[in-house]
Amino acid sequence: MRLLPRRAASQLVLLVIVVMLAAQGVTFWMMVGERQGALQTAGLNTLLTRVSNAYSLVNIMPPAERDRALLALADPLLTLSSGPAPALPADASAPFSEWLLTEGPLAGLVPEGESIRTRILVDDDRCERDDDREHEHEEHHHRDEDLIDEYHEDWRKRMQKMDCPPVLDLSLRLTDGNWLNAVASPPQPSWLWLKAALMGAGITAVLLILAVLFAVRYILAPVRRLREAAQSFSRGNPRQLPEQGPEDIRDVIRAFNHMQVQVGRSQDEKARLLAALAHDLRTPVTAMRLRVEMLPEGEDRSRLLENLAEMQSLAEDTLEFIRGSASESGRRYDLSALLESLCDDLSEIGMPVKCGELPRCVLSGRPEAVRRAVRNLIENAVKYGEQAEVFLKNEPGGVSITIADRGPGIPGELREKVFEPFFRVETSRSRESGGAGLGLAIARTLILGMGGSITIGDREDQQGAVVTVRLPSRQ
Repeated sequence: MRLLPRRAASQLVLLVIVVMLAAQGVTFWMMVGERQGALQTAGLNTLLTRVSNAYSLVNIMPPAERDRALLALADPLLTLSSGPAPALPADASAPFSEWLLTEGPLAGLVPEGESIRTRILVDDDRCERDDDREHEHEEHHHRDEDLIDEYHEDWRKRMQKMDCPPVLDLSLRLTDGNWLNAVASPPQPSWLWLKAALMGAGITAVLLILAVLFAVRYILAPVRRLREAAQSFSRGNPRQLPEQGPEDIRDVIRAFNHMQVQVGRSQDEKARLLAALAHDLRTPVTAMRLRVEMLPEGEDRSRLLENLAEMQSLAEDTLEFIRGSASESGRRYDLSALLESLCDDLSEIGMPVKCGELPRCVLSGRPEAVRRAVRNLIENAVKYGEQAEVFLKNEPGGVSITIADRGPGIPGELREKVFEPFFRVETSRSRESGGAGLGLAIARTLILGMGGSITIGDREDQQGAVVTVRLPSRQ
């Protein structure tokens, strides 16, 4: 099973999608860390600012009114209380306390010394079990101080934890000697921003893929036309292509057009030379035949006449091969009626030809070229395979004509060479046993000129050869 598509356009689009997904993945990975860290820091700073404001407020209030004010300032994320003793027996996170007094929101508000105590509580499982969050929170407050010391040195890393923000315990000494105690639970960063980011990435991906598809279509459209022109040229129907597309593709199209002109000119020159030789050969052959016929009866006279007949037949076959590529006006015709008429004509002259199933099939093309090609194939099957059976089958986009014989078949390594002019599987040069070697060449020239194909195989029982001709509905 192929994992990669076959077409260049599909491969390019797939490459763009893979690269884009990889780039977006790296970008999101970096963005998640930065964005969640920023949200975590913002949530923590907000809580610490509220603690700072609460400290400034209660520090100037009478002790009797502090509890009511702290109750109004508290919420589920921040618990505030005051009393004569600190909630924390010792400063468990000294580096964090120092940062609060020097750089954090409490800088300049709380006097330095034994006036602040902090503790950072982090548990990787705390945010994964929401139902037990309150129970876990109570357990954190009762842990032994030795368990908290492992977070003493890496408090910044713990404060920036994205999956589960730490719980902060703070005890701040007021100016009258009492303590402000706070328990801050920074909110877990929201992922709502990710929806907008994914929508933006999706829109970008769609626009990029559409742009790539348009570019690929623009670039590869001339290549597709070049492929179609090459296929048409291989069937003997050259056509000039307009020079379109990028400059390098235009150079290829220009070279292809020039190649068609050069190859066509060379083929025309060879065809004209061969036709002239075959045509001019008939005049001296006719003159020689008249002189030989005036000779007295004898073995020499008969052999000379046979040789002259062979030369004249070779000249006629050569001219027929040259005319095989000539154009014929196209029209609609019934292929089944054409094949049935051809089989009847050949049967009347003694050829063992049999027509199999011939469903009705109407095509648009050159019926005389089809008749000539199929007749050559049938005659070849009768000559080498003793009999010929003709079948017709409708296929998507066209039809297939099958001519089967009962001969020795054609070896696999020779099934392409038999279509070359003057090539014969039978190695002797006798006209009676091998012919001129132009029958299959003429047939293939005609069939390829109609946009069809011709192949040679074996019968299912291995007793004979099968020639299959496929023709499109429009030739």
